[in-house]
Amino acid sequence: MTSYRAIQSLRPRDLVAFRFPYVEGCSPYARPCLVLEATTAEVLLAYGTTSRGRANQGFEIRVNQDFAACGLLKPTRFVTARRLRVSHTDCRFEAQSELGVPLLGTLPNSLEARMSGLLDHLCADYATPELRYRAERAGIHPRKGGRRRRRWRGSAPLGACDPHPTAI
Repeated sequence: MTSYRAIQSLRPRDLVAFRFPYVEGCSPYARPCLVLEATTAEVLLAYGTTSRGRANQGFEIRVNQDFAACGLLKPTRFVTARRLRVSHTDCRFEAQSELGVPLLGTLPNSLEARMSGLLDHLCADYATPELRYRAERAGIHPRKGGRRRRRWRGSAPLGACDPHPTAI
C-alpha cells in the first residue's frame, strides 16, 4: 500500500511509479512518470516511455545518460503533451519499497529549465488555469495521426501545440 504522507511530499522533478491510463482504459503496469506540478491536493504527471518513437517529438524531456542515477532502468522520455492531474490519494501510485513510497528518483537539475519551459508553453494554450486543470484531470492524450509534427525549441509560436487536446 502506498503511503499518503509520502505522496503528499512529492515535488516537481520527482519521478514516480504510476499506472498511467491509456485512452482505452487502465494500464496493466506502473511506469515512470514525471511530477510537473504538485500542490497540497493534487499532482500533475507527465507520461514516461522508453519508446524511441517520434510521437509528440519536441514536447518531451529525455533522460539518456543519467537514467540510472535518476532511478530509471532504461533511457526514458517524459512526454509533457500527455499528462494527467490526480489526487494524492489516487490508488494508481505504486509503492517501490517497503516504506510505501512511489518515488523512483529525481530529474537532473540540468533538465529543470526544459521542464519549466515546456510546461509554460503548454499552459499558454488555455484561457484560464481552471480550464487547464479540468482538461488535465480528465487526462490529456494527444490525437494520433492526421497531425503535423512540430518541434518546440524554446520560442515556438503560441499555437505550436494542439490547442484542443483529446480528453478521455
